[in-house]
Amino acid sequence: MNLFGLDIKSKEEREQEEREYLLRIFPGGPEQKVAVERELRTRLPWADIRSVMLFYVLVRDAMTAKNGPDFETAVEKVKNKQRMIKITPEILAVVRELMGE
Repeated sequence: MNLFGLDIKSKEEREQEEREYLLRIFPGGPEQKVAVERELRTRLPWADIRSVMLFYVLVRDAMTAKNGPDFETAVEKVKNKQRMIKITPEILAVVRELMGE
């Protein structure tokens, strides 16, 4: 519904969009999300895992968007937007590997 120029979505529409988004980021479903988080915890025990997961999601989101960029371009785009953690070469290597890049 469009009210005064605002697009108001039903609960069902919002839930459907969320499911589609999560499947775009984690095509393997919730199991893939858990596996990615576990790998990040194992391989980067010193890092703030919530921040690294956010970085992973932002890069994956950029790459899987319509006409999304390659990994390196997505990383540069995301680095400029998020400042929660310093993206080290080690973090970048682990994220790249987990994405299959």
